[in-house]
Amino acid sequence: MLSQSRTFRGIDWTTIIMCLMLILFGIMNVYSVEEARGIKQLIFFGLSPIIVILLISISSSTSNFFEVYSPLLYGGALLLLVGVLIFGKEINGAKAWFDFGFVSFQPAELGKLATGLLLANYISSPSIEIKSQKTVITAFAILGIPVILILLQPDLGSVLVFSAFIVALYREGFSPWYIFIPVIGGILFLFSITYPSYYILTAAGFLTAIIGTLVVSFTYNRSTLRTIAGLHIGLVFFFLVLIFLMAFFPELGIVEDETAAQFVPLENLKFNVYLYSLIGLILSLFSTLSVAYFFMNDSSESAFKLSASEIGSNNTYGTAIITSVILSLTIFISLFSASIYQELPKHQQERIMVLFEGEGKYRDTSGYNLLYSKTAIGSGDFFGKGYMQGTVKMGRFVPEQPTDYIFCTVGEEWGFLGSSILVIFYALFIARIYYLAENQRSEFSRFFGYSVATIFLIHFFINIAMVMGLFPTVGIPLPFFSYGGSSLWSFITLITIFLILNYKDKQSLI
Repeated sequence: MLSQSRTFRGIDWTTIIMCLMLILFGIMNVYSVEEARGIKQLIFFGLSPIIVILLISISSSTSNFFEVYSPLLYGGALLLLVGVLIFGKEINGAKAWFDFGFVSFQPAELGKLATGLLLANYISSPSIEIKSQKTVITAFAILGIPVILILLQPDLGSVLVFSAFIVALYREGFSPWYIFIPVIGGILFLFSITYPSYYILTAAGFLTAIIGTLVVSFTYNRSTLRTIAGLHIGLVFFFLVLIFLMAFFPELGIVEDETAAQFVPLENLKFNVYLYSLIGLILSLFSTLSVAYFFMNDSSESAFKLSASEIGSNNTYGTAIITSVILSLTIFISLFSASIYQELPKHQQERIMVLFEGEGKYRDTSGYNLLYSKTAIGSGDFFGKGYMQGTVKMGRFVPEQPTDYIFCTVGEEWGFLGSSILVIFYALFIARIYYLAENQRSEFSRFFGYSVATIFLIHFFINIAMVMGLFPTVGIPLPFFSYGGSSLWSFITLITIFLILNYKDKQSLI
C-alpha cells in the first residue's frame, strides 16, 4: 500500500487534467468545423496513450534516458530535416512535410524536441562555465543548425518557435541581449520594408541620443556616466556612418513596390536624415565631452580609464565597442531588409504587407483567411452563436479554419466570453509549466521545462495574434486545438517528457 502511494506521489495531476481539458475542447471545435476531421483528431488522440506508455517505459528502463540519448535523437532529427528537403511534400510554399497518407509528419516538430533535450544536456553538464564564450558558441551552434535547415524549407513559423530556447538559456545565465536582439531585429525588419530605412535608423539614433543626453544632465553616478559616455561614442560612429551612406548610397533600403517607402521624395529624405543625424551627432559629442569634463575635474576618477578586464562591462570603451557593433548590425539589417523582402515568395511578401495595409487589399490572396477569420470572431459577440452554429464556419469561408485558424471558431461559437475563458485557461496552463520548471532541482529538467513552457507560449501568442491580424500569417498551430496528428502528438510528447522529468524529481525527494 505504501509502495503504491509512493508510486503515485509526484504525478502532477493538475497539469494532466488541464492538458486533457484543452485537448478535448480542441477536438470539439475541430469537429464543429468539419466532422470528418474531428473524428480523425479523436483517433489521433486515442492513439496518443501509446506514445505516453512508450515514453514512460523507456525512461523507466534506462536511467537518465533523455540525457544519455539526446545526442542520438538530435542527430536523427537533423537527418530527417535534410531528408525532407529532398523527399518532402511541399505545402503552402514550404517543403516541410513527409506525407504518409493517413498522417503527415513534420520533422521540425522532432527538431524542437531533440534540440531542447540536447541543449538541456549540454547546459546541465558540470564541466561547463555558463557565461564562457565557448559555452555560448556551442549552445548557439546546437540551436543554429536545425534553424538553418528549417529556413531552407522555408518554414518561418517553426524558426520563430526555436527562439523558445533562448529564453531557457537566459534563465540559466545567458545575457538578456540574446533575447532583445532577435526581437529588435524582427521589428526593425518589418518596419524597414514599409518605411524608408534611413528614416527608421535616424529616428532610432536621434531618440537614443536625446535620452542619453537627458541621463547625463540628471545623474552624477560615475558608473552610469561611464556607460552613457561609451554609448554616445558609439552613437558618434553611428551618425557618421549614416551620413556617409546617405551621401553615397541613398537608394539603399527602398522597397521597389507599392509600399509607403517609394512615396517619399529623395530630396526630402536626404534633408531630414542630414538634419537629424547632425543634431544627434552634436548631442552625442556634447554629452561625451561633458562626461569627460566632469571626470577631469575629479582627480580620483578618469572617465576614459581603460582596463582590459573591464572591457564589455560598464567601462567606457567597452560600452562604446558594444554599442558600435550593435548599431552597425542595426544599419545592416535595416538597409538590406528591402533586398531580403524582395527575394521572398510573393505569398510571403503579401502576408507581411497584410499586417500594415490590412487584409482587404489582399482579400483574394493572402488576406482571404484573415478577412473571414476576423468576420467570424466579430460576429460571435459576447456569448457566441452556440456550439456548431457558426455561420461563417458553415459557409466554409476559411479554408484553414480546422488548422491554423481554429481560434476563429471559438470566437464565433463561444463569443468573447468563451474566448476570454480559453485565453485565461491557456495562460494558467503555461504558468503552471513555468512554475514546475522553476521548482526542478535538476538543471536538465529545469531547462527543458522552461523550453516546453516557452514553446507553448510562442505558439499560443503568435497563433491568436495571427488570427486577429496582429501578426503576419506564418503557419503556427494552436497547441492541442489545431487539427493534425503530427502537431497533437508532438505537443503531447513535449509535455509527457517534462512530466516524467518532474515525476522523477519529486520521487527523489521521497
